[in-house]
Amino acid sequence: MEYKLEKTLLGTSEVVYDSSQEQPVDMTVNLPDYCPDIQKILKCQMYPRITGRGITGDRLELDGNCLVKVFYLDAQGTTVRCCENTEPFSVTIPLKKPADNGCISAGTRVEYINCRAANSRRMDIHGAFSLCAKVVCSGNCSVTGAVLEEDMEQELTPVEFTTLTAFETRPFSVEEVLELPEGKPGADTILHSSAVIQNVDFKVIPNKLMVKGDIALKMLYCPIPEEGVLPECMEYEIPFSQMLDCGGITDDCRTDLRMQVISCDIQIKNDYAGEKIYFDTQIRLLASVSAYCDGNTAVVSDAYSKKYEASLAYSEAEPECLCDLFEETLLEKNTFQVEGGVEKIIHIWSEMCDVSASRKEDSVHFEGKYNICMLAVNTENTIFYFERVAEYAFDRPCQAEGELRFDADCIVTDMNYRLSSGEVELKTELRLTAAVFCRRPIRTVEHMEADETKPLKDDPAALCIYYADKGERLWEIARSYRSSVDAICRENDLSGDFIPDSRMLLIPVHTD
Repeated sequence: MEYKLEKTLLGTSEVVYDSSQEQPVDMTVNLPDYCPDIQKILKCQMYPRITGRGITGDRLELDGNCLVKVFYLDAQGTTVRCCENTEPFSVTIPLKKPADNGCISAGTRVEYINCRAANSRRMDIHGAFSLCAKVVCSGNCSVTGAVLEEDMEQELTPVEFTTLTAFETRPFSVEEVLELPEGKPGADTILHSSAVIQNVDFKVIPNKLMVKGDIALKMLYCPIPEEGVLPECMEYEIPFSQMLDCGGITDDCRTDLRMQVISCDIQIKNDYAGEKIYFDTQIRLLASVSAYCDGNTAVVSDAYSKKYEASLAYSEAEPECLCDLFEETLLEKNTFQVEGGVEKIIHIWSEMCDVSASRKEDSVHFEGKYNICMLAVNTENTIFYFERVAEYAFDRPCQAEGELRFDADCIVTDMNYRLSSGEVELKTELRLTAAVFCRRPIRTVEHMEADETKPLKDDPAALCIYYADKGERLWEIARSYRSSVDAICRENDLSGDFIPDSRMLLIPVHTD
């Protein structure tokens, strides 16, 4: 006789891709006619940007472009200049299985870049960047929640799980015309710009998400050329709001909103008098929304018949639980000296910040690196570029049992500096956002069949005496006597799953 089993669903996930793919960059850049000759290259930086992502069958497709920007001193060696070049890329990455509804996390990492001036008008650039991606497929697995037969005793194990109810990625643009304040010199070229999303807030509307926040824009521009004029740094705050479609999201969900700047394009515009004091700014943002709902149920982890000999088949399930979702602000302090001294700092910024996570005893350990980029003037009144890498670490308490999976991002949100006695004192603000998932395998009864030709022999006694040791499981005792845990607890005034101390037990052997 095959027993009827009642099935229930548990939320699960599977990582079908988590790796990186390196892309080479080889360029020969000829300066446009309007750019002056090169005396000295200060800095060559690569900005790979993913502008499109999607999955077709078992293929992940990433599209974007790679911007290479070069800072250099002009022929007189007194003015910072900039030239840039952009090349598109399109990459197809095989996945280990079809994942049309997979959740995509993708970013870029610069591996290296070398720039050499072949002459005063041409540069040879060689480098590489990596496309880093993770694809997670979410779904459900079927497990046994009950055995539908009266002669069965079943052990129920409580299980907590998390189901991904919504996942959306939506790009959108924020456009603004910015103006230089009175007294600032007009702009000739944009040397560097960085945009950071701050003060993000959201409101859940069924199947939609209203997002608002601010973009902190920092911009380094070169004034209209004059002998010895240094670049100027400007800061702006641009508010934004956007309604995002997100099918499946509700107020009951735990919402993980990640926002990133895809691109920041700035064009210098003239006013009516021909003064270059306006910046036509378009900032492209990407919002990634994951909505989770927590659930709990019980699964049949073991069972036996009180009437017949029975055979059982087991399977293993791995439900996943979102055990932590947080955003933390970290403040890092660095003090460093530069050979040749620093007379004046023109601008400090960061181009890179990475993060990795691992379990560390009863906490999750996050660590990573970020770089410090500085354009400054030394004591000999010469403009120079300086760069160094700094490290950071952060521990977050975590009591979860089982295998952990991490989805973490970290960005540099602000840098403040002070020049004191030739030393640069720097305070860096980082924003760490992370989701921590826990997965613990559970055993569940997959199939159960009784042999009705082999009934269990009746025991003439109503009670049996059993001498139990401390720590024994009541379930194992009940199973060996074909009794029930509830009956043993009632007869011996016990509670819980284990015997609290060594003692004699009365075991009811007829529990119908």
